[in-house]
Amino acid sequence: MTLAFYDNDSVTEAKLQRWVGAIAVLNMAMIALLSGRPSFSNASRAVRGISNPILAMEVVRNVAEVDAILSDAPSPDREVMRIKQYADFGFIGGYAALYVLMSMLLIREGRAIAISAASMGVAAAICDVIENLGILRIVDVDLGHTTQAMIDAIRYPSLIKWALASLALGLLGILALRSGRSGLRVVGALDVLAALLGLCGLSENRFLQWMGIPMLGGLIGLAILYFRPRWNARRKAS
Repeated sequence: MTLAFYDNDSVTEAKLQRWVGAIAVLNMAMIALLSGRPSFSNASRAVRGISNPILAMEVVRNVAEVDAILSDAPSPDREVMRIKQYADFGFIGGYAALYVLMSMLLIREGRAIAISAASMGVAAAICDVIENLGILRIVDVDLGHTTQAMIDAIRYPSLIKWALASLALGLLGILALRSGRSGLRVVGALDVLAALLGLCGLSENRFLQWMGIPMLGGLIGLAILYFRPRWNARRKAS
């Protein structure tokens, strides 16, 4: 995939900011959708301290953990997982777009770092698609026919995804901290914190669920900073 970057001569910073704000809001909407109904039943149990069944399934290690998360086929939790995975494809597109747009917005703070962040963000999204397809395959298979190879086809792309996404987020956070704009610096600090938690989560997977808190804070910050169409319209009119 070829990523095109533009200076402010061809794409204005204001336009990029509006796109970043809109995509940030879209990502928050997708997170709300993924967190909403349908919900997993009480039969879905936490594994290794991971209470979120979707995250637990992403880093699943063996058949026993599949049983704890989804139960044997058929089960209501398997159908919920299927719906969540289809919805997650929309979230993948949203966060990949945000990585690219943020890299374009911050490219003046460091071109090489910005391009690296965008590339890793897109690569993380590709790994996420592979992971989702692996989960969709496993929800249709009973425990007796669930192989370790099927589980590894979920876990390894997922860990690569989290590594790439965390590194990309950390690089964008560094660029945001360089920007000199106080609001964007707050977003940068949250992104760096999320990246550190994500990297820690590669070995201790339960930390991955804590990564979502500062990451969501960063999205809220971007929405506050840039999702202001009415304010922008008034500014142009004045």
